[in-house]
Amino acid sequence: MPTFSLDFSEKLIEAAVHLQESDSESIDGQRTTLYLSLLSCEITLKALLEKAGYHPFKEIKKLSHDLSKLLAEFSNCEITKEVVSGKEQRVPATSIRSLSIRFANEESTTGDLICVEKEGVSIYPNEIRYGNELTHFPAPAMLQVAQELLRWAEYHIGTIQRKY
Repeated sequence: MPTFSLDFSEKLIEAAVHLQESDSESIDGQRTTLYLSLLSCEITLKALLEKAGYHPFKEIKKLSHDLSKLLAEFSNCEITKEVVSGKEQRVPATSIRSLSIRFANEESTTGDLICVEKEGVSIYPNEIRYGNELTHFPAPAMLQVAQELLRWAEYHIGTIQRKY
């Protein structure tokens, strides 16, 4: 049985969507939606890495909650993709970084939005959970990131493998 679950990630997203719909104005509502979204991203990335062949406790746990480091590990993974009609081949799993996110008339990618901690935003998880000031991309944008990562994961989890 896997340690990390896409079903759990999906439940986190469902809770974040519900909260976003019911309490999108308060700082605590935003903080909670952001936290649930980033936690979903973490669980999704860890589930994919585990499925690719990473040991959950020896390799994945040492990456801690660092979403940038988790995402960087996908350069060591491959997925099966149809490259021409009827022809599949193994390709780098780095396409997970380029999923398009559109929010407030802006466009970005999952990779850019996940790797923002180097830009001075509140660091997940502690600076999202605690403190008086929250500096991050808007919670609805990060909720979209979580949703896109989950969609990508559900599509590719059956073919993801670690490159050896």
